[in-house]
Amino acid sequence: MNVLICYTSKTGNTKEVALLIEEAFRSYGHAVKTIDIEHIFAIESLIHEAHLLLFGSYTWGNGQLPDEMRKLLRFLIKERNLPLPPVALFGTGDQMWPYYCRAVDEMEYHLRKVTTVLGTLKIEQSPRGHQQHLPTVFVQQLLEEVDRFVIGESKIARAVASK
Repeated sequence: MNVLICYTSKTGNTKEVALLIEEAFRSYGHAVKTIDIEHIFAIESLIHEAHLLLFGSYTWGNGQLPDEMRKLLRFLIKERNLPLPPVALFGTGDQMWPYYCRAVDEMEYHLRKVTTVLGTLKIEQSPRGHQQHLPTVFVQQLLEEVDRFVIGESKIARAVASK
């Protein structure tokens, strides 16, 4: 399976989560490309090859999705109207703020309108220490969801074809 991981990171925490997710997918034998969203046009061309797309972001200010991620989603969904493969979302945040990891929720809100969201992961600040296993567990859960999604899609396709 071809996996594309697109992330934005301010302090390095979200990038670190992206790299741990990449490592976990590779350990299962999947082809993975991880890219900072500043490379918006590269992302546009890579999406066509992806079977699974992940977006990762930090939460900014008072629970906002960072401008650069908002611009990427607007570009992909509204301006280019690209058909997106199933997606998964991850983010980092700080629980001392009232809208912990709200960027993940906002991405999910927008992406559910145009594709299937298979799962989300929220990490408190850095994935190091007691949270280091969470990206690997997330990937395991995503792979199970992908299997269910593919089986469900093929059942629907067979049912439609038989009519």
